[in-house]
Amino acid sequence: MKTTNRAGYLAIILSTLVAASGCGDTGNSYFGGDPTVKPAPLPEPEPEREKVPDTADPTAEASAILYNDMPVHDPSVIRDDDGVFYVFGSHLAAARSRDLMIWEEVAPGITADTVDQNKLFNTYSSEISEGIEWVGGHKGSWAADVIKLNDGRYYFYYNHCANPESETGDCNTPRSYLGVAVSESIEGPYTDLGIFLRSGLTAEEVAAGYGPEGFSETEYNAWIHPNAIDPDVFHDKDGKLWMTYGSYSGGIFILEMDETTGKPLPGQGYGKHLTGGDHSAIEGTYMLYSPESDYYYLFMSFGGFVSTDGYNIRVARSKNPDGPFLDAEGNDMVDARGNWDSIAPYGVKLMGGFEFESDVGDTVASRGYLAPGHNSAYYDANTGKHLLIAHTRFPNRGEQHSVRVHELYVNADGWLVASPQRYAPIAGDNIVDSNDLNGTYKLINHGKDINRTAKPTQYVTLNDDGTISGEVSGEYAHDVENPERISFTLNIDGTSVTYQGVTQWQWSEVSDSLVPVFTAVSGSGESIWGSKMESLADSEVMANISDALVLPASSTDNRLTLPTRGTRAAEITWASSNEQVIKPNGDVVRPNVGAGDQTVTLTATIELNGATSSKSFDITIPQRQAYNRTAWFPFENNLTESAGRFDPATETGDRINSTGTIAYGAGQAGEALLLDGSNGVLLPEGLINNYEYTVSFWANPSIVTGFTTAFFGAVNEQIDANNAPYSNNWVSFLPQSWDGNTMLWSGSEVWFDGSAGERIAEGTWTHMAFSVNKGLVNVYLNGEQKFSGGSLSDFFSNNTGKFALGVNYWDTPFTGMIDELKIYEAALTAEEVRFLDIDNKSDAELLASAAAILDLGDLSAIAENIQLPVTGPYAAAIHWTSSDPAVIEVSGDTAIVTRPQGTDAEVTLTAIVTLNGAQETKSFIATVKSSGLPEPIAHYRFEQNLDETTGNFGSGTVVGKLINETGGAITYAQGVIGQAAVFDGASGVVLPDSLIADNNYSFTLWLSPSALTAYTTSFFGWASDSSWISLLPNGFGNDTMLWSGTAWYDANTGAQIPQDNWSQLAVTVSGGDVSVYINGENAFSGSNFPDVFGPAAERHFALGVNFWDTPYAGMMDELKIYADAIPASDMVKLYEAELLAEQ
Repeated sequence: MKTTNRAGYLAIILSTLVAASGCGDTGNSYFGGDPTVKPAPLPEPEPEREKVPDTADPTAEASAILYNDMPVHDPSVIRDDDGVFYVFGSHLAAARSRDLMIWEEVAPGITADTVDQNKLFNTYSSEISEGIEWVGGHKGSWAADVIKLNDGRYYFYYNHCANPESETGDCNTPRSYLGVAVSESIEGPYTDLGIFLRSGLTAEEVAAGYGPEGFSETEYNAWIHPNAIDPDVFHDKDGKLWMTYGSYSGGIFILEMDETTGKPLPGQGYGKHLTGGDHSAIEGTYMLYSPESDYYYLFMSFGGFVSTDGYNIRVARSKNPDGPFLDAEGNDMVDARGNWDSIAPYGVKLMGGFEFESDVGDTVASRGYLAPGHNSAYYDANTGKHLLIAHTRFPNRGEQHSVRVHELYVNADGWLVASPQRYAPIAGDNIVDSNDLNGTYKLINHGKDINRTAKPTQYVTLNDDGTISGEVSGEYAHDVENPERISFTLNIDGTSVTYQGVTQWQWSEVSDSLVPVFTAVSGSGESIWGSKMESLADSEVMANISDALVLPASSTDNRLTLPTRGTRAAEITWASSNEQVIKPNGDVVRPNVGAGDQTVTLTATIELNGATSSKSFDITIPQRQAYNRTAWFPFENNLTESAGRFDPATETGDRINSTGTIAYGAGQAGEALLLDGSNGVLLPEGLINNYEYTVSFWANPSIVTGFTTAFFGAVNEQIDANNAPYSNNWVSFLPQSWDGNTMLWSGSEVWFDGSAGERIAEGTWTHMAFSVNKGLVNVYLNGEQKFSGGSLSDFFSNNTGKFALGVNYWDTPFTGMIDELKIYEAALTAEEVRFLDIDNKSDAELLASAAAILDLGDLSAIAENIQLPVTGPYAAAIHWTSSDPAVIEVSGDTAIVTRPQGTDAEVTLTAIVTLNGAQETKSFIATVKSSGLPEPIAHYRFEQNLDETTGNFGSGTVVGKLINETGGAITYAQGVIGQAAVFDGASGVVLPDSLIADNNYSFTLWLSPSALTAYTTSFFGWASDSSWISLLPNGFGNDTMLWSGTAWYDANTGAQIPQDNWSQLAVTVSGGDVSVYINGENAFSGSNFPDVFGPAAERHFALGVNFWDTPYAGMMDELKIYADAIPASDMVKLYEAELLAEQ
């Protein structure tokens, strides 16, 4: 009996006694014979929760569990008679494995140039010449499929898509072919049996009989007819042969096949439509029949296959091989068609991008996938196991991909669920008993969206009483009769969601041990995964976090990474002993030249489940170097660094890791490096160690070759299978890149192209420089800016860089001369580059330049604190004073603003600029806005018209479904305040020009979308069709975002405004710093947002339409445009004011 039941019984007795004796004049009747008051009966005790009794754990032989990576894209599995598994994929790649862990290459992937070297065919280009001719001569092979038919031979289904009009053979139209070849051996060579399907036909080709037999239409329509790629040929449970195929275009189709020919039975045309269409992102189907459930499972991949394009694996089921296929909600997949937003609700999502993160203090590494998909599957009749075989990409590994194998299980509702861990052989009864099940797990909620980024880790604990606590709460039930089964009821964003799943022991690759896992799917087709963590007391966890917290003893970076989240959702907060040097968020203000190094104590406070601990670090922040210059290699017949801060450079051969010799010749200043195309220079490690730097040098190439580097830097060096070093994280300054121009190029996990738009000349000295400031790149040639933009990765802040001149790991070395290499710990402007390294100006001229360059941006409408630079150009020191400290008080590098009551105030901020003892002053007039709300310069109320109500601008004009199309209609209905404009999904509004004139602005508007369509704009502004901003209610198919192109910028809020409900969206831009607000709350902040309107000759604006995408459908109200960037505090007030006006 539980204590609470005893306490309840005692309370009942006491309350009865008090009631019986509480009134004196009733006592006589009590003793006079009234019936005795009896206590209430004891409540029945709560029954003990049934548990799965302790059982012996299964085992796995760690030494036998070895994995390797095998890059077979779109792997289709077949098991040969000897038990060996094979996967065949795109580009004629194939591999085999006996254990599904170690894969051996059978045939490498091909390019158009190497296609005939592939062993699967004697000569592919001649065998498949008919297909190659169909796609305009482009050679290639996409997702292949191999099956063994009843005649004992192996049938290889090949296919390819390419646009004959495309120079590079892009598949931007469904011009494709699908055929079959045969071999006596699974490894080939295969002999072609001919093409049996074509797509992308012209009307003339249809009339000429190139369409499939039974195709009765006169034209091929890519919106409804399939793209003839991605085949999967399979036998149903009765032995009948079928093929599913298709990708994007008209969707996925199925054909009944002829067992004797391996081709479709005649008269079917393109076959029966199963799902997709209207160019929906659905492809890579595979069929699996499960005798356990007696269902056919149709696997599909939704989204795009690159690492950032959301590939995810979904499944639907049917009792028949040709459908209809339904998802967990009973939706017929035949209705899934259209854009991402239209198809995302369909199917059971088994797996998308995810990451089991390794937060601070975790005892194991992180593990995750990006864009897993185009899978196949296998049912092992001997073991009863279901297996999923897919390719996937990985976080922080760019477009590298590899095969992965996971077990599948059938849950209580007959749906397949996927193991969170990779397949490994396990011996013994795989039963997770209740005691093993209890504990803390890393949880992944895959959701239902087409997620471009990895789903993050949440921490939950499965408690002994059946409750779930942590970052997600709920309950679970472990089936005692069938202990592999488990169900969950979780609180997901305020909604109770039930999941049916399976719990098993699985091998954890990162911990090298067996761990309990669970995998489950909800009634709406959303999967969750859990992988159990090591059982640790909170004190042990906090000790691990403390031990894992490491900061450098010294740093020259402008920002320290201070973790705020530890393992198991521990919170970490920071305090600084000197916020003028290191702020609690990690921002660093370096001491100026001559100020001396500063040592600061940073203290981390760790909190977990109410307990706290702390750890302190003493960090020395060195003073800046003169002119911000940290290294100088003059190359005066040696490789010495002139300031003595670094070791001398060393000579190399034709690769960064080889040895060689170099020479010197007459240079731009004295002597210079003379490189002959077979050598280079390895610079000292750690030459750059932060996220703000400049590289500057003179180059005089005698020969310019594509991809040859002048300056190269890399981190995270690895060793390939041939024992050769390489890196996937590098930056390279190329005299000539892929576009024929000089370029700062970076790759290969994330590509960056900073093209100068011109190529340096041969036989002439050219000054080359590039700067990086927290990702923003500037490229300079001869002191002139040739490129500015982008977001280069932070390679060197937390990694030791390897640097070289003239050589890298791969390319032809530099031929010519290089002179006067200088490295700076600041992002220099074009004028700084010219004055320091080209014109060699005096200190007096540099001081005047520093004062002239110093700029605080737009100070015409200050409403919140502003940052004041305390170090200027050339490492000049800056000290600030304020004419009115009551309004603007200077505290170190911060101007603390107190907004006046009533009227705006003008304050003079004066900078005293010091360089090598000499001083200049420069003053700035700042207008501090009063504490009242800002007034818009344009206001569209939509009160039965499109008038602008401040009188500053004209009315809007109704257009059709694109900006430049006439027609359209706007109606009106009740809005947030008064009336609102109603957009019908086929109309838009063009607003007057020049509503925004520079790079400081804000706008707010209310939206109630009746449809959420990817890429649809609500507010669109453009200088040209290649320079624009767009506020997207639904982003790329999920999450509201501000988008800019074609200097691409994604301000993704991570949140989705609802359909058919009002939301206020707001955007502020202040000189490149951008914020997006939803209902008054900041949802995104970033820097380096493109300046679309400042330099533009023309500035245009529209609502609901752009040049390309589906128009907005829904209501819009209260568009306001402001001339300045509104501070966050005012944004909340504006939102609240409009809510009050609504009421």
